[in-house]
This record gives sequence, structure tokens and C-alpha cells, in this order.
Amino acid sequence: MLANITQNWGLMRVIRLVLGGYAMIEAVKAHELFMGMLGLLIAGMALFNMGCGAQGCGVPMVKNTKTKDQNQDDVEYEEVHSK
Repeated sequence: MLANITQNWGLMRVIRLVLGGYAMIEAVKAHELFMGMLGLLIAGMALFNMGCGAQGCGVPMVKNTKTKDQNQDDVEYEEVHSK
């Protein structure tokens, strides 16, 4: 968990953290609970590197170890003749 917080910091992750922190500060000043919860959500997503950023979701891809020829099954065809 600590490694997830301390690694892979990019520009968009820093911007999300700053934006979430700014939203929380403004929510405290204005006594707005909903804005504070949204700021906490955005800052939490940046801290724990969760959710989707500007580059899209980072869904891990399943690596297929089989080659293209191994994936194909042999298909047998039967000719049908009309009378």
C-alpha cells in the first residue's frame, strides 16, 4: 500500500491531488459538506492511484502465452452435394 502511494507519480496525478486539496480547503471555508466530500474523493483517488485519469483506465491486460497457431482449433468441413 505504501508503495502504491509513493510510486508512479505523474503530472495528472499531481494535478488531481492539488485540485482535491483545493476543493477541500474551499469547502471548509464555505462550510460546504458536499464539496468537501468531492474534494476528499478526488484527493483520495490521486493518493491511492485509483480510478481513471486523462489517459483512460489502467486495466491490466491478460497476457496470452499461446501463439497464434496454438489458439486455432482444427476445423473439419464436410462437403454437401445437392441432388
